[in-house]
Amino acid sequence: MTGSIKSSLYIALALLIYATLSSPFPQNPGVFEAAVALCLMLFVRIPIGALIAAGSFRGMDQYKSFPVWLHMLFFYLLWWELINGAVLQGNNLVDVIRDLIPFIYLFMPLFLLPAMQKAKLDWGAILPWIISLVGVIFSIRFYIKADINLTEIGRRYFSDYLLYFPYDPSVIFAGIFLPLMAIQIWRVKSPIRMIGSIVMVIGGALALGSLLAVAQRAPIGLAVVCFTVYALGVARQSIGKLVLVLVLFASVYMVAQDQIASSLDLLQAKQSEYGANGKTDEMFTIFKEVAKDPSAFFLGRGWGGLFFDPIYMAKVSYTHSVITYYMLKAGVIGLITFILYLGWVLSRMLKAFTMSRLPVILASIVPMSIGMLFQPSYKCLSYGVILALVCALPSRMKAMEHKPQEIDQVGRFVQISS
Repeated sequence: MTGSIKSSLYIALALLIYATLSSPFPQNPGVFEAAVALCLMLFVRIPIGALIAAGSFRGMDQYKSFPVWLHMLFFYLLWWELINGAVLQGNNLVDVIRDLIPFIYLFMPLFLLPAMQKAKLDWGAILPWIISLVGVIFSIRFYIKADINLTEIGRRYFSDYLLYFPYDPSVIFAGIFLPLMAIQIWRVKSPIRMIGSIVMVIGGALALGSLLAVAQRAPIGLAVVCFTVYALGVARQSIGKLVLVLVLFASVYMVAQDQIASSLDLLQAKQSEYGANGKTDEMFTIFKEVAKDPSAFFLGRGWGGLFFDPIYMAKVSYTHSVITYYMLKAGVIGLITFILYLGWVLSRMLKAFTMSRLPVILASIVPMSIGMLFQPSYKCLSYGVILALVCALPSRMKAMEHKPQEIDQVGRFVQISS
């Protein structure tokens, strides 16, 4: 095992520590969060991180992991909003740091892609399983913390004790990716694959069950859309796979018919009672506040900037949508900058699209969309890792064109998902 491959274990270790000992939104970061940060730094390597943060555009261009213009946009957002928030606006230092960390998470592809490229592994095949494991672990931790009888899921709303385990992007990722991959790898003549498929269905059910337990409407609704899209996709390729999808859905419905019906009633009741849950009021409040000040409208309030949120009736530093978040922190210019970055990420995903990649692409689109529009999950570590996963997909395809034999030797054990 080469040194670069050994160093790749650090990202897996970081995510496992994050899943087992930390939380999606740690209120008081401590030793476990420091351990996660250390593992990430060991994977990325401090010199590379320093080159990115310092704006060494020519130095990073040699890796060909991302375009120079994207590095420039990151450099602008990092340092201008830091100066704007900490110096010009005089924002609280703790609030500034609390904004800097999720900003780094959102731009995690810039830090992870060079290290991934150096390791020469098929990250498009490895990372989905690690992310799914993180999601299942968070789900299990939620069940244990809430002391849930699994048969009661869907019958009533359960408290998450403000730990937000089911809200981590990895949970809905696992809830979509694992069931779809169970269908993708199913082979009647292969007992190992059949057992693997059953394990995946169970893992996906645990993840989706935790979301039902806290009545998360957007993730559940988008998951149903993904399952439908996948069924339509496989119907064009294989009647056998379509039959398998229908049998799986029918089996789940027969086993959990009462829970599914009660879950739908619970979600409908929540929708009737809460609607958009104040998110539209939050959006209008932000636009009204920044519109009062031309500098805030164009340049934002910087990292650490606060606003009075009508949802909580208090000043807070985050919003429920990454769009309004960047409008508040970085203004129109920063929002346009972020949209350009997002466009690059989506273009990478489109370049990698194949039917065999459909499970991982669907599983990635949902948490990405939720963070963009509905929840502050864009502040989570796993959100940035999912973005890096999406960006790494076409890298594998390009590498296979140039170095097929070398890549095949280190990626052979994960070909099952490619």
